[in-house]
Amino acid sequence: MDLVKCLQELSEKQSIEEALEKRVCSAFIKHLNDKNLNVQTNAVRSIQLTAGILKDNNLIMIAETLANMVTDPNGTKEVRDVYSLAIRSTITQLNNRAASKLIRSVFPKLQAGLSRSDDITEECLEIIAEIFRRFAAVFESNKNLINKDQLVSDIGRLLHHRNKAVSKKASQCLGLFAVILSQRQLDNLVKDLRAR
Repeated sequence: MDLVKCLQELSEKQSIEEALEKRVCSAFIKHLNDKNLNVQTNAVRSIQLTAGILKDNNLIMIAETLANMVTDPNGTKEVRDVYSLAIRSTITQLNNRAASKLIRSVFPKLQAGLSRSDDITEECLEIIAEIFRRFAAVFESNKNLINKDQLVSDIGRLLHHRNKAVSKKASQCLGLFAVILSQRQLDNLVKDLRAR
């Protein structure tokens, strides 16, 4: 945490050199991969505290690592919750310019996570919902950023999931997603929902 304090003080006085920032982000990622839960939790806290001063490319690199950790079937639920929270707070720090790159890099991982265990699915739905909430305008201006038809299908099948928490999060996610669908996609979604 001393490093975080140092970075915050340095950023108030001057911009942080790219090489130093990359080394710091690499250290955060190394600590995220540590076997000790306290070390991992401190890394997540450090990322959250410094996300506002890190450059977009470094935030995206961290978000990619966190997305891999959230969707890792060998991870534990407790750690996955922490990683999910960290990636969602990282998303809130990104601007619309960097959003397209973030979405292209993490979205496939999150979408693949929708077909894994219930706890992975829940976390992926929460992160995807945060991306829709934060970057709806980016999806509007870049219509082909993701495969919306496939995502409607993936989220739609989760609406009647055996786990009520998954189906509730799928419903919330779909509500945020519906805003960026084309009229054709929205019509198809409504037909599909009526048929269920």
